Amino acid sequence: MNTRLRMVALFSACALVSQVAMAGGHNQARQPAIAKDQQLTAEIDAVLNEYEALWDKQDTAGLIALWDQNDPEPFYLAEEQDEWRIGWEQVMGYFDPPGESTTDSIRMRFDGVQARWLSDDLAFAKFWIRFDTQMQFLPNPIGTDARASAIFRKTDDGWRLLTWAESPGSPILYVQRLYKQHRKEGEQSPMPYISQLYERHTRDDFAEYMETHSKPAKPAAEQAAPE
Repeated sequence: MNTRLRMVALFSACALVSQVAMAGGHNQARQPAIAKDQQLTAEIDAVLNEYEALWDKQDTAGLIALWDQNDPEPFYLAEEQDEWRIGWEQVMGYFDPPGESTTDSIRMRFDGVQARWLSDDLAFAKFWIRFDTQMQFLPNPIGTDARASAIFRKTDDGWRLLTWAESPGSPILYVQRLYKQHRKEGEQSPMPYISQLYERHTRDDFAEYMETHSKPAKPAAEQAAPE
């Protein structure tokens, strides 16, 4: 857990960098996402409640026990990690890395759970993660939130995890929301600088690509008439 908490702190300090493109801000869903099977959703929500309690205690063994021990190849992606961890050695190394803990306190909360069946014994779930912690190397607590999804298998011991993926929103949209929620009087928006970083990150050949792959303009008759 040291690795997770240390990297989340750095992740937050660097404007919560993710791999999601800025263009994701368009075409937002206007209705709540509600799954058909609310009984299944309630069962998965109960498992995530257990997961919360284990994170509160930093119970490494308990967290690993909520994974299907008979699964040959678990997949795990934490929001602060660059790459997936695949297989038991890598996943267990994430939860229980070497070294002393630098965590004074941690709280994980999951909400917005919705689930669906994938097969007779497999279920997929989406949810939100809220993360608050106090690290020894930071002067103040930090908090972040992210979307997440996981696949569970129904075993004799109950629902157990097979895969886990945390998916923070696009940094430019997430930071914009944080700025609106928490800005103090006189603080300048960080958005212009973040936009510049996105521009610098554009591949050098994209201008050439756009010459042959741009969206065609709508015919004049299809364009909305001016008011």
